[in-house]
Amino acid sequence: MQLTFEQPENVPIPSSPGFLDAMIDQDCAEDDSAPHGYLSTSCFLDQSYDHPTSPTSFPSYGGITEAVPHDAVFLLKHYVSAVISLMTPLRHSKTPWHVLFIPHTKSCLAGLALGDDMSHASLCAFYGTLAISAFSLGGVSRSQTWSEKAIIYQQKAQQYAKMMLMTAYDVPKVAKYKSILMALLTMIQVTMFSGNRRQSEYYFLEAEKFIRLRGLPRKKSRKVRLLHHCYVFERIIHESVFICGANSRQRHHIHTAIETSGLGIYSLDSLSFRLSGWKNLDQEMMRVRGQEEGENDLHLERPGFWSNSLYPEIFGIPEPWIILLSQIIRLGKEKDAAEGNDAPDCLSLKDFIGRAKTLEDYITNLARPSLDNIHSELDHEIIENMLNAMQNALAIYFYRRIHDVDASLLQQKVMGVLDSLLYCENTDSTVVHGSAGFIWPAFIAACESEDPLIQVSFSDWFVNSARRSGLSCFTETLANIQRIWQEKTCANGRSVTWLDLMRKTIPLQQGF
Repeated sequence: MQLTFEQPENVPIPSSPGFLDAMIDQDCAEDDSAPHGYLSTSCFLDQSYDHPTSPTSFPSYGGITEAVPHDAVFLLKHYVSAVISLMTPLRHSKTPWHVLFIPHTKSCLAGLALGDDMSHASLCAFYGTLAISAFSLGGVSRSQTWSEKAIIYQQKAQQYAKMMLMTAYDVPKVAKYKSILMALLTMIQVTMFSGNRRQSEYYFLEAEKFIRLRGLPRKKSRKVRLLHHCYVFERIIHESVFICGANSRQRHHIHTAIETSGLGIYSLDSLSFRLSGWKNLDQEMMRVRGQEEGENDLHLERPGFWSNSLYPEIFGIPEPWIILLSQIIRLGKEKDAAEGNDAPDCLSLKDFIGRAKTLEDYITNLARPSLDNIHSELDHEIIENMLNAMQNALAIYFYRRIHDVDASLLQQKVMGVLDSLLYCENTDSTVVHGSAGFIWPAFIAACESEDPLIQVSFSDWFVNSARRSGLSCFTETLANIQRIWQEKTCANGRSVTWLDLMRKTIPLQQGF
């Protein structure tokens, strides 16, 4: 069922930037005494999960008419030719970046050249795109000048994001839905690529709030669904490793805003990544999801098949694989809740074991998609190896997150991930295709590797990826992995994992 609602926009929504201004001020003293451990400012793990940085510390820009940056055209060309391949492993021209982000950014460039007044959302997306490209160029060329420009453009994008969010829920609309969501997604990419995971958390949650309150209660065009798919894929990857953020104050604020708005009824999944009521996952995965369920089960809580899913043509990964990762995340949260006595309605031991066995069987027998529609032999090989890496990483993640098995039992799958990474690197050494599709399995597998030679191979892959992409997230993720390896060598025979280190460095808060 399609819903076209304009009326809900009259519902007042709490202003997140104002809330976060107060929150950051309140947290300053706490940050001074926060533990400074292994996992700070990383691409995947961050010790400041409860203090997401809002874009509040930059000078305000009086108007919304800007001169065209003299290097904008050059940066946009680099973005098109080099950066897009980091977002998607596919090279067709129908990706969201070709269909939406690039045309939007070019339109902003033309508007600036003509002296038009631009919305905060458009300027946020524009400067965010320049920042991403400049970060990449700075890393590839090792140019301090480009790195400094990247920071300047990022600061401008952050300031425009702050102003955009202050009016995002106003009636009448100040900016179009797609423009605001593209700006938020661009800021997610900026913060992820620059290695600032705590700011990524802030923008992920703002995007979730905006989608649930303005996106789910509306009829969704293909372009809107493309943007929603981009958000969900990256959010689930983020959620899989950012395990200690579940009880943060910002999340509580976002969930409260959604619940009190009256628009939470359009969300067909829970707001806290809890499990749904399935019993037979194989049977549930064969269930056909209707259009409303396919579009409004935002974080893929309900298993099933949806023929209109766009994940394969954006990221090369079938939706059932992403649903499976979502289910593992949710079961892991059930385990955390039971161990911490955080929830009275936890699964019983019998149900937990049954769910875990079902997920294990499904991972083992994961159906491979047909790649007949991929006509490029090079793309075919890259996708095939990315799927190999993802399947092995899903298994590793499951056994670590759910059963916490000894790492020695995971080494065959660790090698499976490494072989796939190296094969793709040898096939096309000029680019890093599909950053999230490769960096996530690389992180999950590398953390479990025990052989020093295998560790060197993982290190080389991250170093080469950082060199080819120019992005610090590869370097900083490797730094965290190396800290984990170091901690293991000092563990005196104790089993130490990245989950242990996260819990040690970032104590879980109790309740909301």
